[in-house]
Amino acid sequence: MTKVNFIHIPKNAGTSIEEYCNNNKKLSYNGHDAKISSLENQMIIIRDPYSRFCSAVKYAIENYSDSEKIRKIINAGLKTPSQWAEVWGDKSHKYHNLIIDEVTNHEHKIDSVKIPLKWTYTPQHYWINENKLKYVVPFDDMETYLVHRFGGKVPNNNVSTNRRRYKLSKKAKEFLKKMYKKDFEFIEKYSNFQVSTWYLDSNVCDY
Repeated sequence: MTKVNFIHIPKNAGTSIEEYCNNNKKLSYNGHDAKISSLENQMIIIRDPYSRFCSAVKYAIENYSDSEKIRKIINAGLKTPSQWAEVWGDKSHKYHNLIIDEVTNHEHKIDSVKIPLKWTYTPQHYWINENKLKYVVPFDDMETYLVHRFGGKVPNNNVSTNRRRYKLSKKAKEFLKKMYKKDFEFIEKYSNFQVSTWYLDSNVCDY
């Protein structure tokens, strides 16, 4: 049986999925810099962009609060995903450059190609090669899907113990809808895979 190449899109799966792939003979794990142009039989986990952005902001604040860039953002009072999105989308905002400095990429690559934004803020479509894509797994149901399709058990070693819920303002959602336009279109196209659309009609961001 030809192995399925799992492509790890940042914030769509964690170390649990990497461990699951490494322990499953049917799957081969490929990191964020995956060779998507050449790998056959690809599988991705797709996540709604609102939720994913919230997760990226949470990750930055919780894990890099000691860095100069994040500290400046926090000191400016920008502590929620909604605030980040609003300021990112407003070039005239006095703190716009703080967000730009954080999201701009200097070293990350996908398939050996440097990308404009850091992995965690890069649209998911950068990792999608539909010509070689075989499986699209919904983030909200990934454990059920993976176990049903490939067997085994997905470890729970990266489950967040500090989940929070914030509202996304209309302005924030409008910016994110434009920023991640192709991701939303992809989710709509693959709606038959039962990808959750709950966030698409909600102003609440749970992560």
